[in-house]
Amino acid sequence: MYPVVSEINRESLREPFKEPLREPPGNFTRKLSNIPFCKKIYDFILRKEKKQGLTVVVNLLRRDLHSDVDLLQSEVYLNAREMSKISNGILLFYGKCGFSSGKMQAELQQLGCPVYFLRDEGRNIVDDCISVALGGNEIYTKTMLSGNGKGAMYATPMVLSDLNGTNYKSSEAYKKISKYLISPMYSLLFKINNQDYKDVNFHRNASEFAKIFDMKIINVNGTMNVAINSYMEAKTAICKDIEKPF
Repeated sequence: MYPVVSEINRESLREPFKEPLREPPGNFTRKLSNIPFCKKIYDFILRKEKKQGLTVVVNLLRRDLHSDVDLLQSEVYLNAREMSKISNGILLFYGKCGFSSGKMQAELQQLGCPVYFLRDEGRNIVDDCISVALGGNEIYTKTMLSGNGKGAMYATPMVLSDLNGTNYKSSEAYKKISKYLISPMYSLLFKINNQDYKDVNFHRNASEFAKIFDMKIINVNGTMNVAINSYMEAKTAICKDIEKPF
C-alpha cells in the first residue's frame, strides 16, 4: 500500500489495474513532455492516433518509514514531486498518515498534475491502511468500538509479514512493538480476512502473533472496495483530462 514510482511487471497487476502499455518516449520527446503544454499535446496525440491506454507506474516506498511520520511525509512528497514531472495524475496509496499536515497537502496541490487520494464511500480520505483494508473510516470506528475499550492490533498480511522469518523474537520489528504489546491492555487481534489475499502464511502468522502476545483473535471481513473505487475514479478523471482538446 505504499505506491507514489518504479515500474513493475504488468503481469503482476490484478484487475482493474491492468492497462495497455504505452510505447516509451524517446529522449527528445521525454524532455519535451516535461513542459506542461507539450506534455498535453504528446498525450493527446498518443491516445488519439495510436489509441493506446494508460501506463500505470508504481513506486513502492519502504515500510519502515511509518516509524517517523515527518520522514514518511517528506518521502511521499519528494516521490510525488518527481512523478509529477512525467504523469497526468497521481493516486497516493496512503491514508492521512502520509500527508496529514496542512503544509504537506498544500504542497501536493501545487504539483504539476492532479493528486488523488484514497476515499471511502462517504467521500472521506481514509485514516490509514487499516481503514483501507476494512472498507472505510466508519467501519474502522465500529470495529474499534467493538473491542469495548480493550487495546487491539489489526492484522493484515503486510502488518504480519515480519513473522515470515524464522526467528521473529530476534527481529527489530519485535523489539519495537513488544514494549507496547506486552501490556495486558492489548488483548485483541482483529484479523482482517479477505479472499483476495495471496499470502499463504497469513493465517499461521496471525495465530503465532496472537500466541506470542497472548491475544484473542477476532475475525473481521476486509474488502478491496476503497482501493478499487479510488483507482477507477482517478483513472476516469485522468482520461477525461487527457482527451480534452488542447
